Amino acid sequence: MRIRKFSLRFAASILALSGAMAPNAAFAEPDAGEYKIGFISEATGPLAAAGNSYLHGAQLAIEQINAEESAGKGVELELVEKESGSDAARSVQALTQFIADRDVLAVSCCILSPVAGAVKPVAIAQKMPLVLYGATRPGLPELPYVTSIVVLPGPQEVKMTKMLAEKLAPKTVTYFVNADNDGFQGRFKAAQEVMEEAGIKTGGVVSILSADTDFTAPATQAIATNPDLIMVWTTQTPAAGIIAALRARGYEGHISASDVISPAPVFERIGEPLAGIPFPTSFAAEISTSPEAKAFAEAYEAKFNGSPDTYAAQGYTAMRYIAQGLKSLDGEPTREALANAMASIAEITPNVYGGLPMKEGQADVDKALIAAWTKDGKITTWEGN
Repeated sequence: MRIRKFSLRFAASILALSGAMAPNAAFAEPDAGEYKIGFISEATGPLAAAGNSYLHGAQLAIEQINAEESAGKGVELELVEKESGSDAARSVQALTQFIADRDVLAVSCCILSPVAGAVKPVAIAQKMPLVLYGATRPGLPELPYVTSIVVLPGPQEVKMTKMLAEKLAPKTVTYFVNADNDGFQGRFKAAQEVMEEAGIKTGGVVSILSADTDFTAPATQAIATNPDLIMVWTTQTPAAGIIAALRARGYEGHISASDVISPAPVFERIGEPLAGIPFPTSFAAEISTSPEAKAFAEAYEAKFNGSPDTYAAQGYTAMRYIAQGLKSLDGEPTREALANAMASIAEITPNVYGGLPMKEGQADVDKALIAAWTKDGKITTWEGN
């Protein structure tokens, strides 16, 4: 029996070296037992609404993984949470504590890209598999230890911008942008480039800070440029406040935003001013059509009495990704083996997106949805009107 097990491991190592080893190979099975997955949560602080969605998605995934034994026969995962409040120092401290606990096989973290940038070198130095569930800055993954299940916003936001240019045919566009957020600066510049290549002029650029709360003056400044379209490229709290201020100041023209306005708590807080404003998203329970998406939405609704948003889908996917890597291992799992297994995954299965390839440790999907809120708080496909 020992000879057979050695032979299987030897064969697996040869295949891995040749790049041919596939996850979930039939001969691989991790030892039965309980294993911890660290989760650096953000259920408090400025991003609590999104943070709770990520956490709930992860909790649902762990529950299903254990019930299905999809991480391995007799394998049970425990999700261990440490709250960070979206603070980089607290996130690094949480990661350090997880590293010290040898029962923790992997950690998932981070909505904000600067926070992800702070924890990344610690994870690499200590050889801890780190799966990013929310940070959107390109270039964060570094194989084998740092990977990201986040679909980067660029392609889907470019798709939306092209649709806006074609369907609305604006002559001028005015932009709101975070002056203190490199990610949104990049997203703004990509949209502006698409518009200007289409012959659409920039009416103005209004810069705000993430901590700003009064948007009356910025809204007045933007309206004074007399734009045909206002594009809001900011983090969630400012985006909601800007849109509310624009409508309160009497602006009736077109507005667009990013997926930061997609969570239900944002609509609950702002309400009808969000209706009809297009935003790109990789997942929306109401309009995602894959069987996996529908099953996920039903299970989430049953557990949390609410509809999952795109952030819940990302938290869920991060756990499925870790389980898929773990399932492919043979014998007693280690952090290093798990990191290498996840790095070799070409597509996360199952997933709620109708396909989620992994390229160099980064999720990549071109099936972006362009959605909008209705007046009664439902998400629907944006039709360009």
